[in-house]
Amino acid sequence: MKTSSWRIRILPLLSLALLGGLVIPPLHGADKTVISDKVRERVKKDLFFLASPECEGRGPQTKGLDLAGDYIAEEFKKIGLKPVGKDHSYFQHFKIAGAKLDEPPSLEVQSGKEKTLLAPGTDFHALGLSTGGKFKGPVVFAGFGLTVDGGKKYDDFAGIDAKDKIALVIRDLPRFKEESKIFETAFKKRQAASLTEKINNAEKHGAKAILIVNDRDTAKETKDSLLPFEYTSLSRATGKIPAFMVSRKVAAELLKTTNKTFDDLQEKIENTMANVSQDVPGVEVSVDLKITRGKDVVPLRNVAGILEGAGPLANEIVVIGAHYDHLGYGGQSSLAGLKKISIHHGADDNASGTTGMMELARRFASMKNRQGRGLLFMAFSGEELGLFGSAYYASNPLIPLKETAAMVNLDMIGRLKPDEKTKEEKVLLEGTGTAEIFEPLLEQLNKETRFHFVKKKSGFGPSDHSSFCDKKIPVLFFWTGTHPEYHTPQDTADRINFDGLLKITGLVENLVVDLSQREKKPTFVEVKGNAMPRPTGNFPKLGIRPGYTDEAEGVLVEGVTEGEPAAKSGIKKGDRILEISGKKVPNIETYMQVLAGEKNGTTINVQIIRDGKKITVPVKLGQ
Repeated sequence: MKTSSWRIRILPLLSLALLGGLVIPPLHGADKTVISDKVRERVKKDLFFLASPECEGRGPQTKGLDLAGDYIAEEFKKIGLKPVGKDHSYFQHFKIAGAKLDEPPSLEVQSGKEKTLLAPGTDFHALGLSTGGKFKGPVVFAGFGLTVDGGKKYDDFAGIDAKDKIALVIRDLPRFKEESKIFETAFKKRQAASLTEKINNAEKHGAKAILIVNDRDTAKETKDSLLPFEYTSLSRATGKIPAFMVSRKVAAELLKTTNKTFDDLQEKIENTMANVSQDVPGVEVSVDLKITRGKDVVPLRNVAGILEGAGPLANEIVVIGAHYDHLGYGGQSSLAGLKKISIHHGADDNASGTTGMMELARRFASMKNRQGRGLLFMAFSGEELGLFGSAYYASNPLIPLKETAAMVNLDMIGRLKPDEKTKEEKVLLEGTGTAEIFEPLLEQLNKETRFHFVKKKSGFGPSDHSSFCDKKIPVLFFWTGTHPEYHTPQDTADRINFDGLLKITGLVENLVVDLSQREKKPTFVEVKGNAMPRPTGNFPKLGIRPGYTDEAEGVLVEGVTEGEPAAKSGIKKGDRILEISGKKVPNIETYMQVLAGEKNGTTINVQIIRDGKKITVPVKLGQ
């Protein structure tokens, strides 16, 4: 941490350098390895709270996300930042597409003359994958809800009439002994297992609603946990019938009149491929689900506070941003491969960047008689869903964009580690080409911290700086790379390198000092090319952890995920990928582009180099 006495020594020197628009000289007397216990503890306090179970992974439509936003706003107030939102608040409200419950959903079971009103949250959860509706009708058990016409046809709806009935189906897929004869490709298998496909298939066969119950293995693995509405509410609705998940206990009660159990029925399907679908006699279910779907339905909030400038540059600002949202309980972007909903804590992604941003706000607010541009500190929401918060701000700025000199983005700065070869700590930097001053300025500042920078000139990439670059504002994005815990429940606060986080924060502090006091705003430079992508759950994956910080030609395999295509095909940690389907992949960007062009269910040839020898490995995607 830089002390106030250091600031007194260095600011006159900064002023002389910046009046001429020159790069500042190395900063002496601010040893970034010396961090006070007080600073370390307050940073830990912030990060441990944001990554706590109380914040529920800061997912959309969770109370935890609102709790995190309130916490940041309260800290901004304590720090002394001024609110810039409407009605003098620290929040910028916006809405995104999705679904919301207009009122609590209702399920009532009538067996004979006995009626039972089921308890939402315990007995059932509504799903956000379809539209709402109200209906009362008989129940039909439809196995796994599958209609598959592969090498061998299998149809759970054969021999039953689901028209104007409520379909009761089992989640996931049966463990057929000869499943290869049913599912021609891994992609078709995965598609058939999806909740969306089950809903659409039931609707296609005339059902008016669907009840989905955990299969035996999922129930055992997850203690029969049900997917909450929020887990699926941001997915695109394809079905038009009300959809629910019900507990195994409820499903067992529904099946009582058939004298069958779910385990018996599932076992018979798996062992014999027999169709055991049947009407459930004497049972009717009433469903009532009121859902609103639309483009502007799900409310989110950016958090913003400003430290006003002083002097001739006071009307301009520098934005220091970090997204504070994460995945909540998982969802499509989770890389954990879990059926069980589990809090994805997001300690590195991005409680680390949010914590760094808040620490910077404290440091600058403590500077007496600070001169220069104002500093707008922003915690964005909706980043994990598609940069929604920063995109909304860029189109609806709280401070005019023409007065914005630059934007600095902190996203995943909590895993600083030495490079295996150079032993220097690696920091990934993007946007270095969006202003001519950036590269020489960063090199000068880095004489103190001695990071090994892995630089990309482009300002476009999978984080919030991209929204500002799109508006032709110079941007810099700091991060420390991905890791095995990325987008999994294991991204927890105890894994954070706090001294490394603070060392990066110290460098960014010096950078912002320069950007806020430099006489002329950095001039935006258009850069062609792509920035470093990060993995998502939306396109074919090999199941490797690429070496994002590796700089040699090809893509280093830093790790493989057991059970995924690469591992099944024999690709190992330490291999280097040179080609995919005959196309060279000299770097991580090209690797992502080439892989995105492939299709699940197909077999591709992957050329690797191992121990100096080139090997071509056939890999079946979507396994």
